[in-house]
Amino acid sequence: MRTGGRAATFGLEDVVRAGVAIGLVDLTVQGVADALGVTPAAVYRHVPTRSALERLVGEAVLDGLVLVDHPEDAVVAHLVDFACQLREFILRHPGSAQYFMRLFPNGPSGVRLMEHQMAALGRRGFEPSAAMVLSSGIATLAIGAAFAEQERAVAHLDTQATEAAWAAVAGSEVIRTAAAEIPPHTPEDYFVLILTAAAEGLVAQVPAGRPFTLPAPGEDR
Repeated sequence: MRTGGRAATFGLEDVVRAGVAIGLVDLTVQGVADALGVTPAAVYRHVPTRSALERLVGEAVLDGLVLVDHPEDAVVAHLVDFACQLREFILRHPGSAQYFMRLFPNGPSGVRLMEHQMAALGRRGFEPSAAMVLSSGIATLAIGAAFAEQERAVAHLDTQATEAAWAAVAGSEVIRTAAAEIPPHTPEDYFVLILTAAAEGLVAQVPAGRPFTLPAPGEDR
């Protein structure tokens, strides 16, 4: 930390660059100040609050997410691929799931991603309102599932907690028998299964060719 002498010259871009290097999980104003060799007060001259810093850094991180649309994919396959791209990005950028959950979209990077996905669904015949609902629904499920996967990976590092969890499962014959019947699979396999089912259900509820409407109570789509 800088404690005296002439103040260092730095700008907002330097603050954001330092924040990205630190990462969203460990991001603090103090950490950015330390990285830049200045005081927290100097950082606050560029970003008024911790939340503002998180938004700027979060948007800079999201700027690296470039969604790819495969035009030959039908709508369900497209939505699952979109979810898988989000999952891969989140797993590579710890803290991005929390940012998505709290603040998305809250800047140009988030808007770019939403518009890209809405345009991809528009090319598949969906009205803008329906495309927004589908995009948001799949994104919400994908982000939550990826975040849970990250949390489980962290929990597995805690040997004591892992042993306790396995002991609880081993004590239930019902769970133990059911688990033995499930074929070997990866976290990605499970993710694709859940998101495929969700995408099929959402598309059935939000069909192409008409604006989104909520069904009346008891009404079938």
